[in-house]
Amino acid sequence: MTGPRTPLLNPREYFASKTPPLDLGRAVVAVAVVTLVLAAGIGGLLWTFTQQLDQQVTVDNPEHHPEWACEKYEDGGPFDDMSPPEGCDPSVPEEMQRPLGELIWEEFSWVPWATLVLVPLTWLFEGAMLHIGSSLVGGEGRFTDTLAVAGWGMVPTAVRTLVVGSYLIYRLGSLSLPSSPEAAVQAVQTAVSGLGPISGAVMLVVVAWATYIRTYGLARARDLPVGTAAVVTVGLSLVGLLFELV
Repeated sequence: MTGPRTPLLNPREYFASKTPPLDLGRAVVAVAVVTLVLAAGIGGLLWTFTQQLDQQVTVDNPEHHPEWACEKYEDGGPFDDMSPPEGCDPSVPEEMQRPLGELIWEEFSWVPWATLVLVPLTWLFEGAMLHIGSSLVGGEGRFTDTLAVAGWGMVPTAVRTLVVGSYLIYRLGSLSLPSSPEAAVQAVQTAVSGLGPISGAVMLVVVAWATYIRTYGLARARDLPVGTAAVVTVGLSLVGLLFELV
């Protein structure tokens, strides 16, 4: 009888059926899925948020040229033999109206793309911390095995993103916003702050789940007793929680 196909639900049995070196390739696939889910989740949440904010705000018109720049094309200026750019025409307004959500999207649209780089870097960092921590308590084994364990331990993060992100998108989609930009942002902030208890509960479940996976995986990968491996994995989880709460 073969063991579980993944360590997500029964890491004790899964890792007990494996002999190092562990399968790094499957962990790489798991991290890739987590990366895509997080990037898509953050992008979808940001898009939904910005689409709600259709209130108009006044901003500088990028097509308008300032007066000092246009003076160079007037009589006596260094470029008076050239036609002034269209932005110098009086019909081009100095300011314009744009949707608030569109401005926010332009400002933060890089975040989902950055996630594609940050998640793999986080995986490497967490793998290094697990490897160093387990070395301090007598662990032995290859770094790639520790990376495999760290990769599987990141999967619960994707589940958290799907649960909290889906609920938040639902809340934002049904939110009625006032016409004032300031009041609209405040209404969204109020809706998001109401997710605190739900998000906190999901976070604790996910951290416990990830720690459960990593404990049995690290014990197998680094040839440690489960209790000793738990000291390392729980310590890393507590540090992660501290960073989230700060």
